[in-house]
Amino acid sequence: MANSQVWVVRAGVNNEIASDVKRASVVAIGWDAMGDLTGLSTRDDFKNCYRSKYPDDNEARVGIGAGQVYKFVKQIQKGDLVLTPIAVSREILVGEILGDYLFDAQVISNHYPNIRKVKWLKKVSRDDISVPFRNTLGGLSSVFRADGFLPDVKALLGEKLPEELPGVEEPPSFSPEEIQAKADEMISDLLYKIDAYEFQKLVACVLRVMGFRTKVSPPGPDGGVDIRAFPDAFGFQSPRIRVQVKHRKGQATQQEVQQFAGATGASGENYNGLFVSTGGFTPHAIREAEKHPNITLIDRDSFVNFLLEHYDKLEPQYQAMVPLQRVYIPVPPAI
Repeated sequence: MANSQVWVVRAGVNNEIASDVKRASVVAIGWDAMGDLTGLSTRDDFKNCYRSKYPDDNEARVGIGAGQVYKFVKQIQKGDLVLTPIAVSREILVGEILGDYLFDAQVISNHYPNIRKVKWLKKVSRDDISVPFRNTLGGLSSVFRADGFLPDVKALLGEKLPEELPGVEEPPSFSPEEIQAKADEMISDLLYKIDAYEFQKLVACVLRVMGFRTKVSPPGPDGGVDIRAFPDAFGFQSPRIRVQVKHRKGQATQQEVQQFAGATGASGENYNGLFVSTGGFTPHAIREAEKHPNITLIDRDSFVNFLLEHYDKLEPQYQAMVPLQRVYIPVPPAI
Protein backbone atom coordinates (compact mmCIF):
# COMPACT_ATOMS: atom_id res chain seq x y z
CA MET A 1 0.00 0.00 0.00
CA ALA A 2 3.03 2.29 -0.17
CA ASN A 3 1.77 4.09 -3.29
CA SER A 4 -1.92 3.69 -2.61
CA GLN A 5 -4.43 6.32 -3.54
CA VAL A 6 -6.79 7.46 -0.81
CA TRP A 7 -10.49 7.61 -1.60
CA VAL A 8 -13.51 8.78 0.32
CA VAL A 9 -16.70 6.89 -0.55
CA ARG A 10 -19.80 7.95 1.33
CA ALA A 11 -22.36 5.50 2.67
CA GLY A 12 -25.29 6.99 0.79
CA VAL A 13 -26.37 10.61 0.48
CA ASN A 14 -27.69 10.66 4.06
CA ASN A 15 -25.35 7.96 5.40
CA GLU A 16 -28.29 5.55 5.29
CA ILE A 17 -26.27 2.48 4.28
CA ALA A 18 -23.41 2.86 6.78
CA SER A 19 -24.27 -0.27 8.74
CA ASP A 20 -24.82 -2.22 5.51
CA VAL A 21 -21.45 -1.45 3.93
CA LYS A 22 -19.72 -2.26 7.19
CA ARG A 23 -21.53 -5.59 7.47
CA ALA A 24 -21.03 -6.57 3.83
CA SER A 25 -17.39 -5.35 3.64
CA VAL A 26 -18.03 -3.20 0.58
CA VAL A 27 -18.29 0.38 -0.54
CA ALA A 28 -21.32 1.18 -2.66
CA ILE A 29 -22.77 4.02 -4.71
CA GLY A 30 -26.11 4.64 -6.35
CA TRP A 31 -26.95 6.03 -9.81
CA ASP A 32 -28.80 2.75 -10.25
CA ALA A 33 -30.68 3.94 -13.34
CA MET A 34 -27.42 3.72 -15.29
CA GLY A 35 -27.42 -0.06 -14.89
CA ASP A 36 -24.34 -2.27 -15.10
CA LEU A 37 -21.38 -0.02 -15.97
CA THR A 38 -18.91 -2.76 -16.85
CA GLY A 39 -19.11 -2.07 -20.59
CA LEU A 40 -18.35 1.66 -20.33
CA SER A 41 -14.79 2.86 -20.96
CA THR A 42 -14.25 6.58 -21.36
CA ARG A 43 -15.50 9.61 -19.46
CA ASP A 44 -17.65 10.46 -22.46
CA ASP A 45 -19.23 7.00 -22.29
CA PHE A 46 -20.19 7.66 -18.68
CA LYS A 47 -21.50 11.14 -19.49
CA ASN A 48 -23.62 9.87 -22.36
CA CYS A 49 -25.05 7.08 -20.23
CA TYR A 50 -25.76 9.46 -17.35
CA ARG A 51 -27.35 12.01 -19.69
CA SER A 52 -29.67 9.39 -21.19
CA LYS A 53 -30.83 8.10 -17.79
CA TYR A 54 -31.14 11.47 -16.04
CA PRO A 55 -32.38 13.76 -18.82
CA ASP A 56 -33.65 16.43 -16.43
CA ASP A 57 -30.16 17.14 -15.04
CA ASN A 58 -28.30 20.12 -16.50
CA GLU A 59 -24.79 19.76 -17.91
CA ALA A 60 -23.13 20.73 -14.64
CA ARG A 61 -24.94 17.95 -12.82
CA VAL A 62 -24.16 15.53 -15.66
CA GLY A 63 -20.43 16.30 -15.37
CA ILE A 64 -20.36 15.99 -11.60
CA GLY A 65 -22.49 12.84 -11.38
CA ALA A 66 -20.86 11.00 -14.26
CA GLY A 67 -17.43 11.97 -12.96
CA GLN A 68 -18.05 10.37 -9.59
CA VAL A 69 -19.33 7.18 -11.15
CA TYR A 70 -16.34 7.09 -13.52
CA LYS A 71 -13.93 7.37 -10.58
CA PHE A 72 -15.66 4.58 -8.70
CA VAL A 73 -15.67 2.22 -11.67
CA LYS A 74 -12.42 3.08 -13.48
CA GLN A 75 -10.02 4.94 -11.23
CA ILE A 76 -10.23 3.15 -7.90
CA GLN A 77 -7.72 0.30 -7.89
CA LYS A 78 -7.12 -2.81 -5.85
CA GLY A 79 -4.91 -1.93 -2.89
CA ASP A 80 -6.16 1.66 -2.65
CA LEU A 81 -7.23 2.90 0.76
CA VAL A 82 -10.83 3.97 1.29
CA LEU A 83 -12.52 6.01 4.02
CA THR A 84 -16.24 5.88 4.77
CA PRO A 85 -17.64 8.25 7.43
CA ILE A 86 -20.33 6.91 9.78
CA ALA A 87 -22.41 9.91 10.76
CA VAL A 88 -24.41 8.50 13.67
CA SER A 89 -21.34 7.45 15.68
CA ARG A 90 -18.99 10.13 14.30
CA GLU A 91 -16.53 7.44 13.28
CA ILE A 92 -14.65 6.64 10.09
CA LEU A 93 -14.16 3.21 8.57
CA VAL A 94 -10.69 2.77 7.06
CA GLY A 95 -10.30 -0.03 4.55
CA GLU A 96 -8.40 -1.47 1.61
CA ILE A 97 -10.01 -2.06 -1.78
CA LEU A 98 -9.91 -5.79 -2.56
CA GLY A 99 -11.80 -6.17 -5.80
CA ASP A 100 -12.81 -4.76 -9.15
CA TYR A 101 -16.08 -2.99 -9.81
CA LEU A 102 -19.21 -5.15 -9.50
CA PHE A 103 -22.87 -4.55 -10.28
CA ASP A 104 -24.88 -6.46 -7.70
CA ALA A 105 -28.20 -5.22 -6.33
CA GLN A 106 -28.35 -8.06 -3.78
CA VAL A 107 -25.44 -6.95 -1.59
CA ILE A 108 -26.88 -3.62 -0.35
CA SER A 109 -30.06 -2.73 -2.27
CA ASN A 110 -31.48 -1.93 -5.68
CA HIS A 111 -30.66 1.73 -5.05
CA TYR A 112 -26.96 1.02 -4.37
CA PRO A 113 -26.00 -1.73 -6.84
CA ASN A 114 -22.51 -0.47 -7.73
CA ILE A 115 -20.03 -1.98 -5.29
CA ARG A 116 -16.41 -2.78 -4.60
CA LYS A 117 -15.27 -5.32 -2.04
CA VAL A 118 -13.29 -3.91 0.88
CA LYS A 119 -11.31 -5.23 3.81
CA TRP A 120 -12.12 -2.92 6.70
CA LEU A 121 -8.90 -2.38 8.64
CA LYS A 122 -9.87 0.00 11.41
CA LYS A 123 -12.57 2.25 12.80
CA VAL A 124 -11.47 5.63 14.17
CA SER A 125 -13.20 8.57 15.81
CA ARG A 126 -13.53 11.89 13.96
CA ASP A 127 -12.12 13.46 17.13
CA ASP A 128 -8.82 11.61 16.58
CA ILE A 129 -8.01 13.29 13.26
CA SER A 130 -6.90 16.80 12.41
CA VAL A 131 -9.40 19.54 11.59
CA PRO A 132 -8.20 19.86 7.95
CA PHE A 133 -8.54 16.09 7.53
CA ARG A 134 -11.98 16.19 9.13
CA ASN A 135 -13.08 18.99 6.84
CA THR A 136 -11.85 17.06 3.80
CA LEU A 137 -13.95 14.08 4.82
CA GLY A 138 -16.90 16.44 4.81
CA GLY A 139 -16.44 17.08 1.09
CA LEU A 140 -19.61 17.34 -0.94
CA SER A 141 -19.04 14.51 -3.40
CA SER A 142 -19.97 10.88 -2.85
CA VAL A 143 -16.67 9.67 -4.34
CA PHE A 144 -13.46 11.70 -4.27
CA ARG A 145 -9.72 11.41 -3.74
CA ALA A 146 -7.89 12.63 -0.64
CA ASP A 147 -4.31 11.63 -1.43
CA GLY A 148 -2.93 14.60 0.48
CA PHE A 149 -3.92 12.85 3.69
CA LEU A 150 -2.24 9.54 2.90
CA PRO A 151 0.33 10.13 5.70
CA ASP A 152 -2.54 10.71 8.13
CA VAL A 153 -4.23 7.48 7.07
CA LYS A 154 -0.95 5.57 7.33
CA ALA A 155 -0.48 6.97 10.83
CA LEU A 156 -3.97 5.80 11.80
CA LEU A 157 -2.97 2.33 10.59
CA GLY A 158 0.33 2.45 12.46
CA GLU A 159 2.48 3.04 9.38
CA LYS A 160 4.59 5.97 8.18
CA LEU A 161 5.50 7.44 4.81
CA PRO A 162 8.76 9.25 4.00
CA GLU A 163 7.05 11.84 1.82
CA GLU A 164 3.63 13.39 1.59
CA LEU A 165 1.71 13.19 -1.64
CA PRO A 166 -0.01 16.27 -3.09
CA GLY A 167 -3.72 16.52 -2.55
CA VAL A 168 -6.23 16.30 -5.37
CA GLU A 169 -8.75 19.10 -5.48
CA GLU A 170 -12.27 18.06 -6.34
CA PRO A 171 -14.63 20.16 -8.44
CA PRO A 172 -17.45 21.76 -6.44
CA SER A 173 -20.81 20.04 -6.26
CA PHE A 174 -24.08 21.91 -5.95
CA SER A 175 -26.31 19.01 -4.94
CA PRO A 176 -28.52 20.31 -2.11
CA GLU A 177 -28.60 16.84 -0.55
CA GLU A 178 -24.81 16.59 -0.42
CA ILE A 179 -24.42 20.11 0.91
CA GLN A 180 -27.01 19.34 3.59
CA ALA A 181 -25.11 16.18 4.54
CA LYS A 182 -21.86 18.15 4.89
CA ALA A 183 -23.58 20.82 6.97
CA ASP A 184 -25.08 18.16 9.24
CA GLU A 185 -21.63 16.66 9.84
CA MET A 186 -20.19 20.04 10.75
CA ILE A 187 -23.12 20.82 13.06
CA SER A 188 -22.60 17.44 14.73
CA ASP A 189 -18.95 18.33 15.32
CA LEU A 190 -20.06 21.54 17.03
CA LEU A 191 -22.62 19.73 19.17
CA TYR A 192 -20.13 17.14 20.40
CA LYS A 193 -17.81 19.86 21.66
CA ILE A 194 -20.53 21.08 24.01
CA ASP A 195 -20.36 19.95 27.64
CA ALA A 196 -23.08 17.44 28.56
CA TYR A 197 -24.79 19.78 31.03
CA GLU A 198 -24.59 22.73 28.62
CA PHE A 199 -26.13 20.55 25.92
CA GLN A 200 -28.92 19.72 28.35
CA LYS A 201 -29.60 23.47 28.67
CA LEU A 202 -29.53 23.79 24.86
CA VAL A 203 -32.27 21.16 24.62
CA ALA A 204 -34.28 23.13 27.17
CA CYS A 205 -33.80 26.30 25.13
CA VAL A 206 -35.19 24.61 22.01
CA LEU A 207 -38.23 23.52 24.03
CA ARG A 208 -38.72 27.09 25.27
CA VAL A 209 -38.80 28.55 21.78
CA MET A 210 -41.34 25.85 20.92
CA GLY A 211 -43.63 27.38 23.54
CA PHE A 212 -42.84 25.47 26.75
CA ARG A 213 -41.70 26.62 30.18
CA THR A 214 -38.73 24.54 31.30
CA LYS A 215 -36.95 23.56 34.49
CA VAL A 216 -33.48 22.02 34.15
CA SER A 217 -32.28 19.65 36.84
CA PRO A 218 -28.95 20.64 38.42
CA PRO A 219 -25.86 18.48 37.78
CA GLY A 220 -25.84 15.25 39.75
CA PRO A 221 -28.48 12.57 40.44
CA ASP A 222 -31.75 13.58 38.83
CA GLY A 223 -33.99 10.54 39.14
CA GLY A 224 -33.84 9.97 35.39
CA VAL A 225 -35.34 13.35 34.46
CA ASP A 226 -33.04 16.10 33.19
CA ILE A 227 -35.66 18.63 32.07
CA ARG A 228 -39.30 19.25 32.95
CA ALA A 229 -41.38 21.14 30.40
CA PHE A 230 -44.95 22.43 30.57
CA PRO A 231 -47.03 25.06 28.76
CA ASP A 232 -48.02 27.20 31.80
CA ALA A 233 -46.08 28.95 34.53
CA PHE A 234 -47.14 26.54 37.30
CA GLY A 235 -46.95 23.22 35.44
CA PHE A 236 -50.63 22.41 35.78
CA GLN A 237 -51.58 22.28 32.11
CA SER A 238 -50.96 19.46 29.65
CA PRO A 239 -48.91 18.34 27.91
CA ARG A 240 -46.40 17.97 30.73
CA ILE A 241 -43.13 16.57 29.48
CA ARG A 242 -40.21 14.92 31.19
CA VAL A 243 -36.95 14.81 29.25
CA GLN A 244 -33.92 12.56 29.56
CA VAL A 245 -30.76 13.74 27.75
CA LYS A 246 -27.83 11.47 26.89
CA HIS A 247 -25.10 13.50 25.20
CA ARG A 248 -22.47 10.91 24.30
CA LYS A 249 -21.19 8.72 21.47
CA GLY A 250 -22.70 5.48 22.74
CA GLN A 251 -26.24 4.42 21.94
CA ALA A 252 -28.94 4.51 24.59
CA THR A 253 -29.90 1.01 25.69
CA GLN A 254 -33.15 -0.85 26.30
CA GLN A 255 -32.56 -0.71 30.06
CA GLU A 256 -32.17 3.08 29.94
CA VAL A 257 -35.44 3.44 28.04
CA GLN A 258 -37.14 1.14 30.58
CA GLN A 259 -35.84 3.25 33.45
CA PHE A 260 -36.99 6.44 31.77
CA ALA A 261 -40.44 4.94 31.19
CA GLY A 262 -40.62 4.35 34.92
CA ALA A 263 -39.51 7.91 35.65
CA THR A 264 -42.28 9.38 33.51
CA GLY A 265 -44.86 7.90 35.85
CA ALA A 266 -42.88 7.79 39.08
CA SER A 267 -45.19 10.20 40.94
CA GLY A 268 -48.34 8.32 40.01
CA GLU A 269 -49.19 10.79 37.26
CA ASN A 270 -48.77 10.23 33.56
CA TYR A 271 -46.31 12.41 31.70
CA ASN A 272 -45.14 12.53 28.15
CA GLY A 273 -41.47 11.64 27.77
CA LEU A 274 -38.76 12.78 25.38
CA PHE A 275 -35.55 10.75 25.37
CA VAL A 276 -32.80 12.69 23.58
CA SER A 277 -29.70 10.65 22.70
CA THR A 278 -27.07 12.12 20.40
CA GLY A 279 -25.49 8.66 20.12
CA GLY A 280 -28.75 7.16 18.87
CA PHE A 281 -30.54 4.10 20.20
CA THR A 282 -29.95 0.37 20.05
CA PRO A 283 -32.57 -1.68 18.15
CA HIS A 284 -33.76 -3.13 21.48
CA ALA A 285 -34.16 0.39 22.88
CA ILE A 286 -36.29 1.38 19.89
CA ARG A 287 -38.51 -1.67 20.32
CA GLU A 288 -38.82 -0.93 24.04
CA ALA A 289 -39.98 2.63 23.33
CA GLU A 290 -42.68 1.28 21.03
CA LYS A 291 -44.27 -0.31 24.10
CA HIS A 292 -44.72 3.15 25.65
CA PRO A 293 -46.85 5.41 23.44
CA ASN A 294 -46.18 8.41 25.71
CA ILE A 295 -42.42 8.29 24.99
CA THR A 296 -40.72 9.73 21.91
CA LEU A 297 -37.09 9.04 21.01
CA ILE A 298 -35.02 11.91 19.60
CA ASP A 299 -31.69 10.99 18.01
CA ARG A 300 -29.00 13.39 16.87
CA ASP A 301 -30.47 13.94 13.39
CA SER A 302 -33.93 14.63 14.79
CA PHE A 303 -32.53 17.09 17.31
CA VAL A 304 -30.55 18.89 14.59
CA ASN A 305 -33.77 19.24 12.59
CA PHE A 306 -35.54 20.80 15.59
CA LEU A 307 -32.53 23.03 16.23
CA LEU A 308 -32.45 24.30 12.65
CA GLU A 309 -36.21 24.82 12.52
CA HIS A 310 -36.15 27.08 15.58
CA TYR A 311 -32.58 28.41 15.39
CA ASP A 312 -33.51 32.03 14.64
CA LYS A 313 -35.50 32.22 17.89
CA LEU A 314 -32.83 30.75 20.19
CA GLU A 315 -31.44 32.95 22.93
CA PRO A 316 -28.11 34.53 21.86
CA GLN A 317 -25.94 32.51 24.25
CA TYR A 318 -27.27 29.27 22.75
CA GLN A 319 -26.81 30.48 19.17
CA ALA A 320 -23.20 31.14 20.21
CA MET A 321 -22.86 27.47 21.19
CA VAL A 322 -23.72 26.42 17.63
CA PRO A 323 -22.88 29.40 15.39
CA LEU A 324 -24.69 29.01 12.07
CA GLN A 325 -25.40 31.19 9.07
CA ARG A 326 -28.14 30.74 6.51
CA VAL A 327 -26.86 30.42 2.91
CA TYR A 328 -28.47 29.98 -0.49
CA ILE A 329 -27.19 27.70 -3.25
CA PRO A 330 -28.11 27.38 -6.92
CA VAL A 331 -30.21 24.37 -7.83
CA PRO A 332 -31.37 23.04 -11.21
CA PRO A 333 -34.53 24.79 -12.37
CA ALA A 334 -37.82 22.95 -11.90
CA ILE A 335 -39.16 21.33 -15.06
